[in-house]
Amino acid sequence: MSEHILPPGLNGDLDVLAFAVAELEAGRPAALVTIVGLDGPFSRPLGAQLAVAGDKRFAGSISGGCLEQALTEEAQIAMKEGGNRTLRYGRGSPYLDVRLPCGGGIDLYVDVNLDVALLQRAVALGRKRKPFSLLFDPSSKRSTLRIEESEINPRTGEFVRRFEPKLRILLAGRGWEIVAMSQLARTADAEIVVASQEPATLEFCKPHADQLIQLTTPANTPKLPLDEHTAVACLFHEHEWEAPLLLDALRSPAFYVGALGSRQTHQRRIETLQALGAGPDDIARLKGPIGLFASRDPRSLAVSALAEIVSVWTGEGRAP
Repeated sequence: MSEHILPPGLNGDLDVLAFAVAELEAGRPAALVTIVGLDGPFSRPLGAQLAVAGDKRFAGSISGGCLEQALTEEAQIAMKEGGNRTLRYGRGSPYLDVRLPCGGGIDLYVDVNLDVALLQRAVALGRKRKPFSLLFDPSSKRSTLRIEESEINPRTGEFVRRFEPKLRILLAGRGWEIVAMSQLARTADAEIVVASQEPATLEFCKPHADQLIQLTTPANTPKLPLDEHTAVACLFHEHEWEAPLLLDALRSPAFYVGALGSRQTHQRRIETLQALGAGPDDIARLKGPIGLFASRDPRSLAVSALAEIVSVWTGEGRAP
């Protein structure tokens, strides 16, 4: 996969930690700013983070842009003084020149005493798609940052920042729909796996994909990377390729499985899967036709399918 340079506010959660690690490894100071309290509505959730370098460069997003400059300035002061601090903006804040458009208040913890080895371990866990939590005491002037990988047992006063594996989208099939969707999904900070029987599709997807898998015959489905953070989108035009792959996906922990085609095609797909042994629970998990709205070209289908996947991923499209 080729490297993509993103604006600092579009970096993913793990990229924020990696930015701090890179600064510390180079012998430069870095600060990690975390939202630890919210009073009223706000654009970012509890736990959102910003990593700040000693020269005011940063990675991450704390707000829609109204706080980043103020926070980089505060981080510079904290790095020079060497002490961690808690900041308050918005309602109840001493900073008269910084007001939040939403009218609420926000509390942030600035940690300037970061342990590079601990952050390296956190980044390594994230890149292996292992969930973990960062825990720390926001009232402490020194760094209390620690990692827990499995059971979370916070100490009195500790804030817990949970990291889950990022969204993975597995695209199977061939054609321009996959190319368009891989390109679009890259902007959504998803991990992309493309499985295709067509070398041209794999080649066109190469700049956007994290992993490429060559399919050989319809009956010989390779082992695919499927976990509870993975969405599977089957975009085959030759539907004999899709049934074994779909059956494996439906019986896996993948949180979403969808397939391309008309309603008539989808009904035939269900009959084929039933003939292969798919039960009612398997069939109930299958989304088809894929997407939130009808589409007639590759790009609009990519938007429709990605919107449906993200809707389910965020909980908006999950069954009650």
